[in-house]
Amino acid sequence: MRIAIVSSYPPMPCGIGVYAKDLAEALAKRGHEVTVIATEYAEAPRLEDGNPRVLRVWRRGNEDFHRKILEALESEGPFDVIEFQYEYGLWPVIPLDSRGLWLLRNAKAQGPVVSTLHTVRYSEDPWWKLAHKELLKISDAVIVHHFIMENALYRMLGFLKKTYVVPHGSAPLPGERKDLGYERPVYLLYGLLRRDKGLEVAVKAFERLNKGTLLLAGKPLSEDDKELIDEAKSAGAVYLPGFLSEELLGTLIRSADYVLFPYEDLPNDFGISGALHTAIATGGYPICSRVQRLVECWERARELTFWPGDHIALADLMARPRMEDAWGRLKSYASLTSWRNIATLRERIYSLLK
Repeated sequence: MRIAIVSSYPPMPCGIGVYAKDLAEALAKRGHEVTVIATEYAEAPRLEDGNPRVLRVWRRGNEDFHRKILEALESEGPFDVIEFQYEYGLWPVIPLDSRGLWLLRNAKAQGPVVSTLHTVRYSEDPWWKLAHKELLKISDAVIVHHFIMENALYRMLGFLKKTYVVPHGSAPLPGERKDLGYERPVYLLYGLLRRDKGLEVAVKAFERLNKGTLLLAGKPLSEDDKELIDEAKSAGAVYLPGFLSEELLGTLIRSADYVLFPYEDLPNDFGISGALHTAIATGGYPICSRVQRLVECWERARELTFWPGDHIALADLMARPRMEDAWGRLKSYASLTSWRNIATLRERIYSLLK
C-alpha cells in the first residue's frame, strides 16, 4: 500500500511525533510505501528520502498549516490510506480547529482518511460534541488506544461508527544498563516534567524514604514547572535537563531500580501513556498511579500501583524488592503490543477502506 501519515515528527520533541515515527517505520518494514507529511523543525532537513519518506512542509502554530499539508498530499498522492495523528494540541489556535476538519474533508480526494485520536476529552458542551461528531463523520475510520477512550466518545455522541481500538505500540530504546554513579536505589522520573506528572508526590515519597537517588530527566514546560524542579533539587533530587536522546533515555530506564509514574488524574481526558509503553519495552520497572493514562499498568499489575497523590503508598512501593511476576506481566504486554503487531492491526483496518 501507499500510506501517508500526517504528524509532528522527530527531532521535534513531541510524543505524538515519536509515535508517528515508530508507526511509519513498522509499516515500511512490512513492505508498504510510507510518506510522512511532517512538521518543520529547527535544522531538520525538508526531505528525508527513503522508506519512510519524510517531507517536512508545515509548522505548528502557523495559520496556513492546513493548506501546506493539503498541497503536500496533492503533490505526493494519491494514497491507499492517509492517517492523521489527531491530537487536540497538534493543530494551532484551539482544540478541534475547524481548519483541521477542513483538511480532513479535502484530503479525502487523495485517499481514505484515518484519524487516530491520542486523547478523547469528554465534555457536555454542544459545540465540542458537534466537532467530534463531524470528525467521526468525515473520517473513514477512527482509531483509539483503549476502550476507555471509545467509551468517552460513546458517552458524548450516543453512537459510534467506524471506530477501532488499537493499543499503543511498544518499542525498546537503545542503551545499556550502567552503574550511573548515583546512590542506589535510583528512582527515575522522565519526560516533560509537568505538575500533572506528579513531581511533588515523587519528592514527598523520596523524602520519606531518605535514601537512594531521585533522578529527574527531561524538561519543564512552564515557569511553574521550573519552580517544582528547583524544589525537588533542594530536596536532594538529581536533574538531567533537556530532551534526552534515545540512547541516554534507554540507558537510564535500564539502569534505574524503578521508573516512577506518579501522575495526577485528568478527570475528563482519556488517553494512554506512550512513556509507560517505552519503559516496559525497554526493560524498566514501573510504579504507577491509578489514573486513566496508566490504566494498562493497573489492569495487568495492580500490585505495582497506588492511588494518585498518596506519597506514603508510593514510598512503600519504592522500598519493596522488585515484584518480578508483576513486571513479567507488563513485559509480556510489551511483546504483545510490539510495533510489528500494531502495524499488522493497522493493515487489517486499512484493507477495509479500499
